[in-house]
Amino acid sequence: MKLKRMMFLLSFLTIFVGLFTLCTESVHAANSTVFRNGDKLKLTLDDGNGVNRVFKFDLPFTIKPDTPIRLYSNYIEIPSGDFTIDYANSTITIADSRPAPYSGSENHIELPITMKGSVQSVDESTVTPLEEEEPKVTQPEVETHIKEISTPSKPEVAQQLDEPKVIESQVTQPVVEPKVDQAVDESPEIPLTIPSGENFPGTFTINSSGTSFSVRLKIKNIQPTYTSYVMVKNADAQLIKRIQFDPETKFTYPLSNLNLSTGGYYFYIKMIDQSGNSAASVPQFVPINNNKAQQVEVFIDGKLQQYEQPATSISGSMLVPFRAVFEALGAKVKWDGATKTVTATKGNTTIKLTVGSRDAYINGKLVRLNAAPRLINGKVMVPIRFVSEALGAKVKWNIAAQSVVIFLAPPQVLTTSESEQLMEENEDASESQSNTTILKKISTTFSKSTDIVFVIDVTSSMTGTLDYVRQKVKGFVDSVPAGSQFAVVAFRDINLKADKDLEFLEFTTDKNKLKGNLNMLRPSAGGDLKESGLEAIQLAISKFPKNSNSKTIIFITDAPVHDKNTDLGKARFSVDEINEQLQKNGVIFNAIVPANGTANKQMKKLVDTNKGALYDIKDAKLNLAK
Repeated sequence: MKLKRMMFLLSFLTIFVGLFTLCTESVHAANSTVFRNGDKLKLTLDDGNGVNRVFKFDLPFTIKPDTPIRLYSNYIEIPSGDFTIDYANSTITIADSRPAPYSGSENHIELPITMKGSVQSVDESTVTPLEEEEPKVTQPEVETHIKEISTPSKPEVAQQLDEPKVIESQVTQPVVEPKVDQAVDESPEIPLTIPSGENFPGTFTINSSGTSFSVRLKIKNIQPTYTSYVMVKNADAQLIKRIQFDPETKFTYPLSNLNLSTGGYYFYIKMIDQSGNSAASVPQFVPINNNKAQQVEVFIDGKLQQYEQPATSISGSMLVPFRAVFEALGAKVKWDGATKTVTATKGNTTIKLTVGSRDAYINGKLVRLNAAPRLINGKVMVPIRFVSEALGAKVKWNIAAQSVVIFLAPPQVLTTSESEQLMEENEDASESQSNTTILKKISTTFSKSTDIVFVIDVTSSMTGTLDYVRQKVKGFVDSVPAGSQFAVVAFRDINLKADKDLEFLEFTTDKNKLKGNLNMLRPSAGGDLKESGLEAIQLAISKFPKNSNSKTIIFITDAPVHDKNTDLGKARFSVDEINEQLQKNGVIFNAIVPANGTANKQMKKLVDTNKGALYDIKDAKLNLAK
């Protein structure tokens, strides 16, 4: 009897283990993992990196060319018109018209299967099984490859996008081991879903004395990969300053630190993720008057007005030259010297004022003025608030800046990335001798013509540094000996395994062409991964002309590089190998990197043995608050 019980228990355990294996086993097909999701197969693809658009989907069976495949990125379906499928080569390519999946995004495809009896199987009209080795568990073959799961609920952000909504069960997603050949971003980025415009969750305020501004963001759980700025544009809507700040706390910054000249400026808050997505507040006009103790300034539609006879306050009213203000507001003006009457017409509105009289007329209707027009130093002066409001403009008195601010219509200032290339500054005027720029310091080390390669990271995190290089390179090229040549190698914040992902811009002696090459570089997506800059340095070394008398590399990055000795499979070179190549080719090596950390240690070795210098990247960021 005991023997029968033992046999029964043994049989039961055997069946239980077999069923447990059936329900839990999965198959890794190349770099992908296949799961069963209801009547569909779910196949995970490589995570996004902000650049890659082509994804391999290796399956343990072949599929017919007409098999319908649905593509998802972070559980948001990508419309079928935005990607193409190469069934023969098992690849999916996302169209250029759509942004590449951002760094750390989970990507997968789904394709249909059917149920046959009590056994899970693949529909033969859709899927043709491959010949495989006999599975170790005695179960139908497909069962050893497929595991029943339920897709996890979508992230909240998916509901804010114009994508199809899918009702899914709330079952926890099974843990999938990370691929050993791919670095894992410990803080994967969530798509930026912060609204722009009036609904932007943040405030920008100028203090009552007009000496500083404050920013406070009303956002919970701000992603560490987001970058927050206060952007400053001039009256022509050209970006002139960018101030980075910590979004977790209230940020206050003195206006005097911006060194703004008297004029009108637009301030707005902007947040950018590493995929280039952004959100911005409504630009706010801020008048700057550095002469407020001596002179009241007038701004019309953001532009500072220049009057031969300055604005004058009489009986609480600000008077300005009549012709200048009317014409600035778009009105046609007539002056009757005999009656000393001013007539201004704009559209269907006609205004009449008489010097010395407080009676004014708007379309024949009498209006009583607080102060009568006057003749001052030969100029007829009229009350600016009255004439502006009579012509439909909004008028405000800015007490902090001692300025009159007039807008005929709300200002239209773009906050797109395309509108935010920083204007060039006068380097000689903005840099004191005690604060010589890094590039100028490097230029003083050259005693003869030199071939120079800038090796630059161009990811989103490098925006301020890239702007610095663009603006300071003019002074640099003017300082180096005549006959020097300049080239650029740009690399991106991804795991590079071939030089095809590096961009080399040829040597030139033309300073304007060098600046044009730098302006071609656009900060792009990237995750918090180590850089593969050794490949970029090696490419720079290989591009020096054979007849170069002097060779220099200026390497600029904000992150460590992959070293094949420590990051096996992620780089083709080690720091020691690159060091040997630099010495063998007689290349002087300068590096602009963080003052501390792995990148500093790596580059210090190359700098010390190759007659260069190491600089702190914090000193190479343009218009950032410190």
